[in-house]
Amino acid sequence: MRSKALGLISTLPTATVFSVAAATPAVSAGAGTIQVPSDFDRAYSDTRATGHYEVVGTGLHVWTEGATSTDKVAEYVDTATPLAATGEPALEYTPTSGTVPPGFQLVVDFDNNGTPDGILVGEPTYYGNDWWASNGSAQFVKDGAPSHTGGSGSANHGTLDQWRAAFPDAVVKAFGFSLGSGVKGDGVINAIDFAGTRYTFAADVVLTGKDDCKNGGWATSTMPAFKNQGDCVSHFATQK
Repeated sequence: MRSKALGLISTLPTATVFSVAAATPAVSAGAGTIQVPSDFDRAYSDTRATGHYEVVGTGLHVWTEGATSTDKVAEYVDTATPLAATGEPALEYTPTSGTVPPGFQLVVDFDNNGTPDGILVGEPTYYGNDWWASNGSAQFVKDGAPSHTGGSGSANHGTLDQWRAAFPDAVVKAFGFSLGSGVKGDGVINAIDFAGTRYTFAADVVLTGKDDCKNGGWATSTMPAFKNQGDCVSHFATQK
């Protein structure tokens, strides 16, 4: 189980401008699919009682009910990508209501020792291409931040290129988004652009019994994924 003492946070309602996309990716995007919810890492998840998500088409509808501490939806997908190879991550977001878009979040192992040390938050609506370190980040991350001035989400911030220069061995352990807490918002994340891949969303396929394993049905299951039909049938046999 990974530590969650990383200061998982998101945007505050300080402006009335919508952000449709965080930034243009630095490289041409391939295509990928995030299976929901099985691809979300439960160790990082911070979706609370009045924060919600659901797959709609190939997008992810995210919303909160109000503006309290339980109004938060935040999910993360595991990766092992050098910070140097992430390009300029972006959320392709279409708002339905509310004035605050989700923030892009990178869970980063800054010293490449296998343990995440903090989160870099991108909120281009407010800070352009500046990314700031969460308050729960390790002290050495804060000390090594490219800038310690005001005008960003925290006192420890810089562009991704500046963060890469400051921590050349850093590795991104997970990427994701966060809406809230304390924010009422509603919209659709149409895609996540990360490290040259444009990810859309699909709901998990869950089989209900061994008969669903037949005729190739086993191969459609994503939660769990099966090696073959026999593996699928055995799974349901052990559940009796």
